[in-house]
Amino acid sequence: MNNSIFRSLEMIEARISEKLTVGNIAGSVYFSKYHYQRLFREAVGDSVMEYVTKRRLTLAGRELLETDASVLDAALKFGYDSHEGFTRSFKAYMGVTPTEYRKYGLTSISRNNVKERLSMTYSKNTDEILRELNDFIASAKETANSARKFESASDKPFWSGIADKTDALADNFKSVLARVSVINEKPDEITNRFAVIKAIDEAAFMTNLLALNAGLEASRGKQDGIRPICEKFRELAQASVLKAGKIAQFFGELSALIIEDMRKNAAEKIKTAVKNGEAAAAGITDCAYIKDEILNVVRALSETPELTAEHLEDCLFRLSIISFAADIDIGETAQTDGILRFKESLREAAEFTQTLVKPEQTESRNFLSDVAFQGNVMLFYTRREIENLCGLLVDEQRAAFDSVCAEIDDFIQFALNAADNTAYKSAADMLYTIHSDMTDEADKLGARGGAVRFLSNEFNGLANALAKYTAE
Repeated sequence: MNNSIFRSLEMIEARISEKLTVGNIAGSVYFSKYHYQRLFREAVGDSVMEYVTKRRLTLAGRELLETDASVLDAALKFGYDSHEGFTRSFKAYMGVTPTEYRKYGLTSISRNNVKERLSMTYSKNTDEILRELNDFIASAKETANSARKFESASDKPFWSGIADKTDALADNFKSVLARVSVINEKPDEITNRFAVIKAIDEAAFMTNLLALNAGLEASRGKQDGIRPICEKFRELAQASVLKAGKIAQFFGELSALIIEDMRKNAAEKIKTAVKNGEAAAAGITDCAYIKDEILNVVRALSETPELTAEHLEDCLFRLSIISFAADIDIGETAQTDGILRFKESLREAAEFTQTLVKPEQTESRNFLSDVAFQGNVMLFYTRREIENLCGLLVDEQRAAFDSVCAEIDDFIQFALNAADNTAYKSAADMLYTIHSDMTDEADKLGARGGAVRFLSNEFNGLANALAKYTAE
């Protein structure tokens, strides 16, 4: 039955620009509409016309990237009657408008028809991830363009630098898109998920840092019209945090789908290493102790019920010692070549297995660590602002700011050493105290205290976040 579905996929591809219905597609493989739709959904995971729509949008996206066709031309070519209808469907599927997609050279979703079907179970999640990433890149680019409107202002270097950093952040995500887009065709690439999530988390941090710097600049009141741009950076930062959470969730679901296949692949890699180990031992004719130790490693690999990444690393370490001794006692011969093949295959198995493991952390521990880290960032900018104000502060004010910095440092240490979420209320109270003390100092500075007041409000925002967790 699946062969018939494959043939119908080829027919869809060949006639993708024509008017297609479930009836004429089913008829091409001699099935009734009802029977064909049921088999199609079972095999592919989408309804027939959902699949056709996705293929058309994917090919329309390729048309926009690879030709000079207008958006309307692409829409008409792939069965849409209007620019508006096409744009609406395109954005819902790709995460961005056709214009943004072309302008920023973004990544298409589900690019290959037959290969897509073979991994349709995975593509549901990768499609969602790509949509979120496409939208983030387009939003970052638009925010950078908005910042550049201030390049002619007195603080041109600042806004130009902010725009460049935002652009670079978006451009760096092209490699992340590439990593995600190949997972459908190469499920083993899910092993890159931690690198992808790390990159997304770093982007969320960087966008928050950009928003913080933009907000500080606005708080100094250097130029009218800056605040809307700061708000764009704030929105980008908030969106990036939400996207990081969504993408981590999608990756979690995707990993659950692929993990069993990955474990089977890891087992096959270990079997290959064992075979190479047996061959290496068989090839040793000059040093019995080396042969025996290789066989001990082979037994450790083949007789342990459940091999962990740590166990494989131990075996690899033992094999490195054996290889070193063989180089000295035997030299570079065919005998040591076998050991090197064993070592290389074992390293591959160990590295692959390592990617299946993620250290477990509780939500409370993660959140408190994040807040402590943010506290460190805020302490850095507070000290920077104190340094900027140094010539304007009397001794009493300087002492007050030193006291605030000590309070911030105490909070950071408290958050880092907190055992569980029972510490949330105490941590929030510490932040509220910092906010109050900083606001007092900002009031004393008057018009010069805008940046201090801005930082104070950031501490208040952290306190509110902790208080929300306490309430929940």
